[in-house]
Amino acid sequence: MTAMTTTATGRRTAWRLVLPAAALVLVALCLRAPFTAVGPLLGELGGELSLSTGALAVVTALPLLCFGLVSPFAPSLAARLGVHRAVLLGVVALVAGVLLRLAGAPGLYAGTVLLTAGIAVANVLLPAAARAEYGARSALVLGMIVASMAASASIGAGLAQPLADVAGSAVLGLALWAVPVLVALAAIAALARERWRAPRPAAAPRGARAALLRDRVALLVTLFFGLQSLAFYAMLTWLAEILEDDAGVSPVTAGGLVALAAALGVPAALLVPPLAARRPGQGGWVVLGTVPVLVGIVGLLIAPGAAPLLWALLYGAGTGISFPLAMTLVLQRTRDVGQTGRLSASAQSLGYLVAATGPLAVGLLHEATGGWEPGLVFLLGVVAAQLAVGLAAARPRLVGEGV
Repeated sequence: MTAMTTTATGRRTAWRLVLPAAALVLVALCLRAPFTAVGPLLGELGGELSLSTGALAVVTALPLLCFGLVSPFAPSLAARLGVHRAVLLGVVALVAGVLLRLAGAPGLYAGTVLLTAGIAVANVLLPAAARAEYGARSALVLGMIVASMAASASIGAGLAQPLADVAGSAVLGLALWAVPVLVALAAIAALARERWRAPRPAAAPRGARAALLRDRVALLVTLFFGLQSLAFYAMLTWLAEILEDDAGVSPVTAGGLVALAAALGVPAALLVPPLAARRPGQGGWVVLGTVPVLVGIVGLLIAPGAAPLLWALLYGAGTGISFPLAMTLVLQRTRDVGQTGRLSASAQSLGYLVAATGPLAVGLLHEATGGWEPGLVFLLGVVAAQLAVGLAAARPRLVGEGV
């Protein structure tokens, strides 16, 4: 074989390694922005569509509820269609939902349900797709996927108003997210076509879902995912108002601090999965992801105005570490692609339903007491439970091995 032939073969091999990861990352980049872009535009949407504040609040609650309700069906879809084609179907639903939001107020609700259902399928199956493509080396790709999700959330919130200004209305601004989703659709369609003969994950045996939740390892991973999600979404929902009311910062500064805190999830997502996967146990990473949040919450309780930047960064750093760690535990505690998909579905289904209660609980406690201290104490208890559950989930055991 000549040197030129060897070089060409090496380049083809490199592209075959890079292209699947690129397709999966492009999909991940579309899995948060279409719904995080809604929050900054709620006032304009209410005016354009004649919706009350309560009606708009329902729109913001729909994504987490859809994640929780749709996620359990993703593994069955993968067993029927194959992992790649199931992800493709999820992206098709995503682009259809984004475009459906052009149809006035009913379209806003229906489109949000449809696009978040598609996101839920992709959320669950992207780790399984990464495992199917890269096997034992999938932790690095998983990190890229999770980082892309975090970046997507930040990009969606940051570009919401500029896109609405360019489009001339909030509704049209939301519809512009169809452009990157269509790019991702083309990429995952090409990958699914290449993998159409790939073996499909085995369908779960009857009662497998219930059996999974009776398994101690699976239950611990699921609980850890839910508790860290609750802390993260409570931060996104209420931290800005806490900083305004208790730390005395301006609304613009409070929003900037929350955005900065959330952005810490991007580098964390790139670093945590490959590093945490190097060892059989991940207890140190659990501590690293929970203790900063505990310190941040205590700071907000005791001296909120003393160092609001520090408290926000500690909260963001801890939650930024915990999410990719939760996704890594799904990989590290399972044996094969099918089991990875089932545990991912379990963790995300129950986890996001748990997460949906957090912002609501903090808000109700504030409404009942007029202060943020009860809600912060509640979050302190949640994160303390996350630490205990995480340390147990981090032990080097696989699903089915018990304690």
